[in-house]
Amino acid sequence: MLRKLFHSVAALLVVSGIGVGVPAAAQEMRVRNLIVPDGATEYSMMKRRGDVRFQMPSDFRSVGKDYAQKLTQQGWRKSARDNLQSSFWVQTFAKGNMTLVVRVSEEDGGSAVRLTPTGMMWEEDDQPTPKELPIPDDATELEYSDFFETVEFRTPSDLKTVQKYLVEELEKRNWQKDKTTMDFAHYVSMDFSQKKSSLTVNLRAQEEGCEVEFRTEGMQWDGMKDEIERAKKVAQKAKQVREQAEQIAADAAKTEALAERMASLPKRKDKPKQGIDTLPKLPNEATIVMDGTTFKLPHVIAYEVFQYDEWKTKIVATPKAVKQDTLLARLRKTGNDEDDQGGPSWPQPHLIVVLNEDDQPRRLSLQAGGTPGHGSDDELVGTALVENGRARGTVALREPGDFFDKVYTAEISFDVPVLTRDSTPVKRLADAPKLANSGKLVMGNRTYNLSNVVAYPMMFFDDPMTAIVFSEKPLNLTKLTAALGRPAADDYFEFTPQVKLLVDADDNVSSVSIWADNNSVGSNNDLEDAIVIEDGRARGTAKMTKPGEFLDTKYSFEVSVDVNVLGQKASVSRKPVGGLPADSYDALPVPQGHEGFHAEGSPFRKVIQTTVAAKLDAVVDFYRRQLASGQWGKWDETVADTKIDRQSARLTFTGPTGGLSVQLVGKGNETAITLVSRDAQAAKAAGLWPAPGKARLFIANETASPAVLTINRRDYTIAAGAGGRDPKTGINWEVAPGNYTIEIIPPRGQVQSEKIKIQPDTTIGVIITDSGNFMTMELY
Repeated sequence: MLRKLFHSVAALLVVSGIGVGVPAAAQEMRVRNLIVPDGATEYSMMKRRGDVRFQMPSDFRSVGKDYAQKLTQQGWRKSARDNLQSSFWVQTFAKGNMTLVVRVSEEDGGSAVRLTPTGMMWEEDDQPTPKELPIPDDATELEYSDFFETVEFRTPSDLKTVQKYLVEELEKRNWQKDKTTMDFAHYVSMDFSQKKSSLTVNLRAQEEGCEVEFRTEGMQWDGMKDEIERAKKVAQKAKQVREQAEQIAADAAKTEALAERMASLPKRKDKPKQGIDTLPKLPNEATIVMDGTTFKLPHVIAYEVFQYDEWKTKIVATPKAVKQDTLLARLRKTGNDEDDQGGPSWPQPHLIVVLNEDDQPRRLSLQAGGTPGHGSDDELVGTALVENGRARGTVALREPGDFFDKVYTAEISFDVPVLTRDSTPVKRLADAPKLANSGKLVMGNRTYNLSNVVAYPMMFFDDPMTAIVFSEKPLNLTKLTAALGRPAADDYFEFTPQVKLLVDADDNVSSVSIWADNNSVGSNNDLEDAIVIEDGRARGTAKMTKPGEFLDTKYSFEVSVDVNVLGQKASVSRKPVGGLPADSYDALPVPQGHEGFHAEGSPFRKVIQTTVAAKLDAVVDFYRRQLASGQWGKWDETVADTKIDRQSARLTFTGPTGGLSVQLVGKGNETAITLVSRDAQAAKAAGLWPAPGKARLFIANETASPAVLTINRRDYTIAAGAGGRDPKTGINWEVAPGNYTIEIIPPRGQVQSEKIKIQPDTTIGVIITDSGNFMTMELY
């Protein structure tokens, strides 16, 4: 029976002068049945490490040759090609379901031997496992620790009941009770043994129930990782269910309280009519003068709130029309403009006036140029009237205010409808004319034309955002669209000069990031913007009011946008395909939660490597589901090339641009993923696609001088710069698959020589670098 090895230890066979022992049957073969040669020193066998190691006085070639002879006599056969080098020899053997790797290396005048078996029984395999220990059905907080080799849990049963249960259950499982070291009402400790394993059971009485600890020694903990993970998932699931239930109860109570509060809101105070309908219309505009700088705020709204047991009317002036959706949602939910997330996020600069229930101005607050200001009661002058759903009046600071050394004044005139919790948000783009999609970025002495614009939804932590990217070159919409609705969209980036705006749910630009000249700059200071996101349309303008500076380089930008937001008219949410949730990289699916990400390759062949905490069969299912879903283009599995076994899998697909190989290696609850994609269309366009059954050899010279390359003893002169920037200017040969020897003598240094094997249907690149040496890579 094939055993899964975590950190195994192995023992082995034979060397000169040793007779051949009679091996046990394959299904019963144990590590202890393997023979170690006479003369072996520094012997160690460790199952957790997975091998047997020792030293031999003979040279490594003699030891390796003797192993090959003796293993062949015992019925072993070589199952892989030997790796024989100048200082070591690795041989791989197989017999039935067993494999054996023999590595002999030169060391200290003799040789070091490392034997790595799989499929054999270890001494530990006969020992009981922690999974076989009795766990009561009512146990909670179950924890396995393979590091300390302990098991802990709690039970609501009393100490003596648990003690009786464990003694009876352990005896049924062939454990012998050796002694009871302590036996008190509040604490019991008992020792048990079984073969080479020992067990200490500690019981501690709690206010409600009992706490149990198993301390083990000599038990078989390998393979317990699955059980530990299962226990963790069960505990985590129970915690999630408990927290969800608590949250549901809390939300229900909160909703009920809000409903009661909303139902109990009093009517607004009855006031004598002042005839507001007969009064002339006032202009809507606020003016703030902050430290000598004047700010005009032409957009004004008014709304009613119930705060501190009183109806109030708030007047807000801003430089651009504000989005009313969030405000009205709060009014409907709480009766005021604040909720658990705080109050409204008004664009800057802004001015707010609060009228009491008698329409008297009671408070004025402002923000301008990053500086706050305020006034209240007698510090204000002016009158206001709220009547028939209309707010009208003028309010100003009686005297200039100050904030440290900055002096400010403020005044406002308003005549607007009063928004209530029954109001409908005003559409701001219904009749808005089309704007140009354009942008200009100035970085130092260089100006970039940002004529490509795209907007797409994303998340910034837990906050929904709309990203608007103005770029010099078009973004890859295939890759970007594949990332929508997934974590990959949140940090999507391409290396092209660009300005990226993040717009929050209230249409405020929360951040700006600039990339150009290999510099990344982030800021939203000194920004004037009027961006509106509405009904899947992003429209507006933004510009810096004064240049910024980064590393002594001044920069500024001005942009205009009017585009549909990707994925919003057809919702970003995707039809679930089941299994593991998907993230995206380079328009290909990768499981969410992946770790250790690495990507490399060429424009024609790319390799993505990562690891995910999931079993092999779950990851195989993930790629089959995702690539068949149509969300990544049309991919068809080449079933004839599929290979799946217990610890690895290889799936191949053909899709929109070429081929995709999915290589998976499972180890317990983790699976290593390697994706190899080949873009046949791009390779053909560059002239690097090999004819079927053939191969191509591409040579480029990145140096400023001609170079001589020797291929299979024949010299070839490569012109300076050939293929360095454009593949079509390099040497591009169609060649027969096979072995090639490549040599070069750099201007300074020793000759560089490398043997390469070119497989059919591949393209190998040989690039001469500035050092005068060369490197090889698989281009396709």
